Amino acid sequence: MKILTSTAMKAAEAAAVERGGSYLDLMENAGGAAAKRIAALLNGIAGKQALIFCGKGNNGGDGLVIARKFLEAGALVTVIFAQGCGDAGVDEQKLSPLSRANLRAMDGWGEDRLLILDCTLGDEQLAALVQQAAVIVDAVFGTGFSGILPAGTARLNRAAAKACGLLCALDIPSGVNCDTGEADADSFPAEVTFAFAALKPAHVLKASALRCGRVELLDIGIGRSDMDALPSAIAPLTRTLAANALPRRSPDSHKGSYGRLLNVGGCRHMTGAVMLSTLAAMAGGAGLVKVAAPDAATPLIAGRILPCIHAPLPTAENGAISFEGIDRLSEELRWATTLLLGCGLSVCEDTKLLVEELITQTQIPAVLDADALNCLVGRPSLLRRASAPLILTPHLMEMSRLTGEPLEHCRSRRFDLAASFAREYQVTLVLKDSSTVVAAPDGSLYMTAPPKRTVDGIPVFEGSSTSGLAKGGSGDILAGLIAAMLAQGASPLQAALCGVWLHARAADLCEEEMTAYCMQPTDVLRFLPAAFKLL
Repeated sequence: MKILTSTAMKAAEAAAVERGGSYLDLMENAGGAAAKRIAALLNGIAGKQALIFCGKGNNGGDGLVIARKFLEAGALVTVIFAQGCGDAGVDEQKLSPLSRANLRAMDGWGEDRLLILDCTLGDEQLAALVQQAAVIVDAVFGTGFSGILPAGTARLNRAAAKACGLLCALDIPSGVNCDTGEADADSFPAEVTFAFAALKPAHVLKASALRCGRVELLDIGIGRSDMDALPSAIAPLTRTLAANALPRRSPDSHKGSYGRLLNVGGCRHMTGAVMLSTLAAMAGGAGLVKVAAPDAATPLIAGRILPCIHAPLPTAENGAISFEGIDRLSEELRWATTLLLGCGLSVCEDTKLLVEELITQTQIPAVLDADALNCLVGRPSLLRRASAPLILTPHLMEMSRLTGEPLEHCRSRRFDLAASFAREYQVTLVLKDSSTVVAAPDGSLYMTAPPKRTVDGIPVFEGSSTSGLAKGGSGDILAGLIAAMLAQGASPLQAALCGVWLHARAADLCEEEMTAYCMQPTDVLRFLPAAFKLL
């Protein structure tokens, strides 16, 4: 299974047509599958009122296929065109060729069974149609929406919000951007969204998943090979993927078998981050963990974390690690097999020099988090001089600083940005947000996704509203987990995928018991054993 952007979906459709199908066949398959599923959800459609909002493009054509299928099954159907309207009703010439063909395919049905209207109908008539409908189907934009909803479509969606019947959207609710998840306030209030052939980013991104309601994935005749071959396809980060990435442990082993992790971070006024990441690294299975922090902060850290080793470094006047400690740090790096750099490090001239030296000279794989990334602002080209594999774990704001791109650009173009950055600097990138994206050095993409279940043979996905990780320290836990996987022998990509999945699943389990309000990053650690057991 892959997650496809709107552009990738068009490429998959084209590949399916090249293999011998047709766009009209795909439309028939999509509308037919959705009509069959709606009828099942309603325990039959015969004798019931169906209201279908159609656009002028091919999503509207899908809706017209549903209208025809409903008519054939004995339903009473009203089609309202939100687009493709002229001064005197529906203008067929404004419809896409496929949509026009499906409109003509309904010729011959009388007004007692089929009513076709445009969006200029009166408020009272619209309200009456909405209240009478057993189902309202949104087939206006699909994957083609961006910007602000036209007034006519917004009006239809507001009316639908007052309905008693089932609210279904085809592919993407109108008003929701397929690729970014950005949504108009008047987007269609879907209870069920039928995703055709593949999930789209809007089905998975937390900003839009709830607007999609329950997402049901329908087969429309596009082969898996057509989707898997697309370089821009995004792989969902599933439990199977995480399980395959989890480093294996042997009964015949010792602490040295699972890596020696050096955690360089902390400063006099920020000790929590390096402590949290250390606790996570130990909970994640690293064999030995050593904390290299300023000597002014080491007693506090050592007093709170007994099982780890400590390497106190000289403290600069501002409380950060002094660059004068680079020789001692070089000695510690000869001991280590993995480096974690940046948690609570702070940003100053000493730490900037330290980060530059470690990136260019260190021969072991490293995770760069938090202030290690902030120390690279204005000079990301240093990453090209790395002597060993790097995993970067920025959140969106840190990515904005690192790339110099506006925050909104990073949010709306996260997939392209993550893939291009990982390729350009040959790093593994974990772009953190409510929906996290992992990019490999070859530009391949992975994304956290809701768990799948099967209903009547249909893959079903329901978005999560988890917000319990939106607290300081959550990123430190993730950095420690990823570093632990790396220390145990996982490749950088495997470490990122496994760490991200475990972190997200432990947080879900934690929220179930403690609520998003009360849970803290340290609480997530308590649920890591349950998450590990799932793998």
